[in-house]
Amino acid sequence: MKKIIAMVFVFLLIGNSIGCTQETPEELSSQGETSMAEQSHPEEAFSYPVPPAEDGSRVTLSINKEDFLPEEVPDYTTIDGRSYYYWNALEEATGIHLDFIGSVSDPLATSESTMLLITSGEYPDIWRVNWITHPGGPAGALEDGLIINLSEHEENMPNLLAYMEENPDIQRLVVNDDGEYYCFPFIQDCVGMGNVGTGPVIRADWLEEQNLKVPETIDEWTNALRTFKDVYGCTSGLTFEARWLWLEYASSALTSAWGVMFPFYIMDGTVKFGPMEEGYRQFVQQMADWYAEGLLDPDFATVDKSTVQAKFANGESGLAIQQIGNIETCIAANEGTSFQAVPVQTAVLQEGDPRLFGHFTSKYDGSFAHSVSPGDKQDLAMRWCDYLFSQEGQYLTAYGQEGITYTVDENGEFAGFTDFILHNTEIEEEPRDILAGFTYNAHWAFPQQGARLFRTDYHNEAVKIWSDNEMDTHFYPAVTHTTEEADLITNKYIDIETFAQENIMRFILGTQSMDDWDGFVAQMESLGIDEVLAAKQAAYDRYLAR
Repeated sequence: MKKIIAMVFVFLLIGNSIGCTQETPEELSSQGETSMAEQSHPEEAFSYPVPPAEDGSRVTLSINKEDFLPEEVPDYTTIDGRSYYYWNALEEATGIHLDFIGSVSDPLATSESTMLLITSGEYPDIWRVNWITHPGGPAGALEDGLIINLSEHEENMPNLLAYMEENPDIQRLVVNDDGEYYCFPFIQDCVGMGNVGTGPVIRADWLEEQNLKVPETIDEWTNALRTFKDVYGCTSGLTFEARWLWLEYASSALTSAWGVMFPFYIMDGTVKFGPMEEGYRQFVQQMADWYAEGLLDPDFATVDKSTVQAKFANGESGLAIQQIGNIETCIAANEGTSFQAVPVQTAVLQEGDPRLFGHFTSKYDGSFAHSVSPGDKQDLAMRWCDYLFSQEGQYLTAYGQEGITYTVDENGEFAGFTDFILHNTEIEEEPRDILAGFTYNAHWAFPQQGARLFRTDYHNEAVKIWSDNEMDTHFYPAVTHTTEEADLITNKYIDIETFAQENIMRFILGTQSMDDWDGFVAQMESLGIDEVLAAKQAAYDRYLAR
């Protein structure tokens, strides 16, 4: 049996044991793409929409994605008897109908239902799988015939190649070590958006009343938390979801003070695993001290997003790590009061220390990518995926319909939204909600555009403050592993990660003594963290050589 199939069953067993131009839509769908394809490949006269099947129906491609077609399409997306709802417009523009077969995969891990789909041997035409984190990795998926090597069929992806030629920094992230494409990636590359959306925020009104500045050093964080507890009765001084210790480097604005973060990062060209470093022990000790003193939320281990938001909004907490949208909700809930909240920069130990880390989302991390199964529909599947990288596909997905939801300038570039979106007095929806019926601007394999839209000045300022660090030089990129490396990491790191997370929580909550830290490190060594780091280092070195 192929190696990947064996890995599937291992994964399943583990998983069960742990937790204003007015062109017509036809003109819009065909302009530009045909010329791009013909210029790149004169012998290929491909154009959208593709011709119907022999019985007159649209050709169909299957994809392992959840069905986003609601039972009732918003009324306002039907204009003059024609539906401009995103999924309908996409089908009309491409001439291709999507068959959503379920078996949806998680963005950063392969779901059990997708694993079962793999073992069935009945593959969808288009995969929605993060092969970077999948057992066997992209190399294993190619080797086992789950997906095709796209670079062997370049005539079917002129738009992807054109985009990558203009963005070599992104190309380096997306190709494998041989410079080949195995997927059409989801690119988080919004102009002016940055790669940040979560960070620390503090009650500025309380700081002002107590003649304190926005804290920079850990000692200043501690002083502010003590003051908030003593003066304002804060019972949950610092609050954030425990998951932010592990995800998206979201707690690294705090751990950065000790020069560490979870999980993997780069320091002077060397791959590090945070919990193996002395600085991480010091960070955990600080968290344990705050918890013991009543400065860290007593419900830290169990709070969710809404609870953190509520505690910060009602004054139980004066310092929190939150997503920007939730912070703005807290501010809105206190409109008319003295409540003020300002973002906090990455913490340091001493004034003048460099700010190393912070929340960070890579432009490409393998999530929400599309790959193509081998078979008689592979060329058509590639062309459908490639449409999303054309300007027409990008604009449809991000902005909707030209002349209805947005306008372009003299160069054909996005110029802004129409009054239908911004000043619609007949639809009782916010502009972003109206636009949502015409677009699908996130979690789709194309260069993301629309997420930067409708951002407030407060949002932009928070992103600026939280981005003031060197994170782009320290994050671990989406490297590709050999099948041997991927097997090793799958077999060993799941246990290491689970062990690390469980014990770190115990240290912070005081249910395990910090005196046991050396034993904790030794146990990770016995589980094979050094081998995992060696594999990660080898893959990173090859990435640098691309």
